[in-house]
Amino acid sequence: MEKDRKKYIEDNRAIFDDENPQEGHSARFEALLNKQGETPVKKRTIRKNLIAIISVAASIAILVFVSSKFYMPYMGSEKPIENSITIDEFQATNDYYNEQMKEQIADIMCKLANTDSENQAQLTADLQKIVDNNSKFVSEMENNDNKEIAMRYLVKHYKANIEALENINEKLGKHTKC
Repeated sequence: MEKDRKKYIEDNRAIFDDENPQEGHSARFEALLNKQGETPVKKRTIRKNLIAIISVAASIAILVFVSSKFYMPYMGSEKPIENSITIDEFQATNDYYNEQMKEQIADIMCKLANTDSENQAQLTADLQKIVDNNSKFVSEMENNDNKEIAMRYLVKHYKANIEALENINEKLGKHTKC
């Protein structure tokens, strides 16, 4: 039965397309829509506005979450970070970076043996200055009450020293190899 109806509509499409709706169709259609509450256009508009508001709210929530995680290290209900770093962790970090510095210095000293005496004297003095400043800085950081800040500055300090030593080592390496 349904196939027959579809076939009849398809075969006679021109009849359906040419005829206008009955008199008063628009008024009855509007009345039916009003009876149901809202027009489909109004529902669609409300839905779009609601989705836009929810999207903005979600974006703001994500932004607040990310900024709180990266820019607020202590949120009140948690333990402060500085109390979570132990002396052992500080010492282990110090030992790790100190070993890297010693390796760079040993490589530089080996290469210095193959350079002229003027360069040897100047670079040896510079290396000694770096080692002395590093020892003073590490002592200051060990005595700092805020271990989180002390650890952060210790790592930055060592990275700067190791980078300087790598630059010296690289420049010496162009001329001599160990």
